[in-house]
Amino acid sequence: MHLLITGATGFIGKHVLLDALADNRITKVTIVGRRPPSLDGSDMAHVKTAIMNKLTLITRDDLGSWDYNGDTELVTALKDCKACIWCIGGKSDGFATPEEFERVSYTFAVNAAHFLSNIAQSQTTEGQIGRAAQPLRFCYCSAKWANRQGKAGDGWFSYEAQTRNMKGRVETALLSIASESEGKMTTFIFRPGGVIAGATVKSLGSLASTMAIAGLRMIPSVVVNAEQVARVLVDASVGIRVEWQRQGPDGEKNTWESEEIVSWSLGLGV
Repeated sequence: MHLLITGATGFIGKHVLLDALADNRITKVTIVGRRPPSLDGSDMAHVKTAIMNKLTLITRDDLGSWDYNGDTELVTALKDCKACIWCIGGKSDGFATPEEFERVSYTFAVNAAHFLSNIAQSQTTEGQIGRAAQPLRFCYCSAKWANRQGKAGDGWFSYEAQTRNMKGRVETALLSIASESEGKMTTFIFRPGGVIAGATVKSLGSLASTMAIAGLRMIPSVVVNAEQVARVLVDASVGIRVEWQRQGPDGEKNTWESEEIVSWSLGLGV
């Protein structure tokens, strides 16, 4: 299966890239970004062969430009893409202006989703089996407490209100684009809490590391390992487990909270 990853130079995106390259179910990985990720670190050693065999890098100065009718190079490169893991984003206070925050957080993702919806609608599924016969999956890495009503700052809990409202706004737009794709694309939303690297926990020393791991297991709704988030995002993009995970008491799910991400990852052995 062909997977597109954005934000591969970021904290979560790099973990997603490592996981995707090591996953034998994924035969091709394409990265679209403003600069290529570093491929020389020690954490890349176990996927060196996969990097050579299935990784494609496409650089674009403007990640808000996803021109289905004009960018023939990108259309050709992604014509058989069956999933995207979107890891571009950030907190509102990490941007110089509100306009830049909106452009990176909202415009980039929405324009890419429209592009991929067109890609999905151009693909034929007749005679295909497995993932090739299924809709393109847009997996969006959102954030804990994202608010689709834009009311994150209305109550007593106003922590990161701008960020949570923006994430919720993007979620709503992506779900809407998928609903208009004639069944050719689906959107899956993942809302991890605070994300830390498993390597960071292990580096604390034996006792502190053991305590930290126990703490993580006690508060999965608040803190989660980057490796767990990455494993679930990749599995959702390619695997059949997502179909089991979608079955909820209120019908099919399209959104998973932090504690559900942890539960899913434990089922995958992470």
